[in-house]
Amino acid sequence: MPFEFRLSSGAFGLPAGARSVDWMVLNNTGTEQPIRVTVFAAPVGSPKHQLPPGPVEVDLPARTLTHNANSVGPGEPFEPGMPVEIVVQCNDLRVLPTVEVWSNFGATVIAGTHISPRDFVRLQQ
Repeated sequence: MPFEFRLSSGAFGLPAGARSVDWMVLNNTGTEQPIRVTVFAAPVGSPKHQLPPGPVEVDLPARTLTHNANSVGPGEPFEPGMPVEIVVQCNDLRVLPTVEVWSNFGATVIAGTHISPRDFVRLQQ
């Protein structure tokens, strides 16, 4: 499916104590919205590449939030010290992405790691 907008978190690092990276998308419209979220590792000096679970595609109901949290650690989707980028594709800019880095698996946000919808940058198609 073609999407009208691509929004990027930009590259961000994972601080000491990071245990999980959570991306969230809120459909702040009155209609169901298709979205695609792709997570990339962006190693310094090398091309970025997709991380598991690969592109996640969802038909997100009106005024509903979805999320995906993955572990940080050796052999996990997120490797300590690896810069990461989250790209959200959507058709309405009222679809609002957010990223948080957690110190545990229970949504304890590490201070300074919250990437809000206003921080995402619109990429040219």
